[in-house]
Amino acid sequence: MIVAMAFAIAYLLGSIPTSYIVVYLLTGRDIRSIGNGNPGTMNVWDNVGLAPALLVAIGDIGKGMAAVSAAYLLGLGDTEAVLAALLAVAGHDYSIFLRFDGGNGTAAAIGGLFALVPTATIPAAVIAVALYLTIGSKRFAGAVALLCVPVFAYFVAYPDAKLVGVLLLLTVTALKIIRFEGFTPERSRPPR
Repeated sequence: MIVAMAFAIAYLLGSIPTSYIVVYLLTGRDIRSIGNGNPGTMNVWDNVGLAPALLVAIGDIGKGMAAVSAAYLLGLGDTEAVLAALLAVAGHDYSIFLRFDGGNGTAAAIGGLFALVPTATIPAAVIAVALYLTIGSKRFAGAVALLCVPVFAYFVAYPDAKLVGVLLLLTVTALKIIRFEGFTPERSRPPR
């Protein structure tokens, strides 16, 4: 019963459509009709602005962190916490509040990583910021930083369940990004 409750909480937290709420409150528009139509942080940054994107990122990262934290607060172990993080990403990607539409889950996955393996994720986040400030590419900086997380997690010697969880979160996120954007540098999803 507790496991089912933790998983339901994780999915519902992930389903909160942060970008939709922020953009609607600030502009009166549906983020899914702006830019590439993706209700995620990058589309908000590209088409609405940095400040709204930061609000969205904080909310979406917070969803992943809260899902993992809820699992631990309910007395569950690492495996259940990893599954909670994955369910938060699934909720973000297939939000019940957006008729099972959503973003690619990157920020929710990052939140899950912060909660699961903080000493691996924090230095990776620093690398992302440094790379972005140096070369100006959000996507490259983010990709390099995400690839650093499993390496750092391995060297910090996190338990196997967390290492597998890191790889699962990154794989699910990568597959969703590839499905959404393909292998081209342009985001090509047409607006609705």
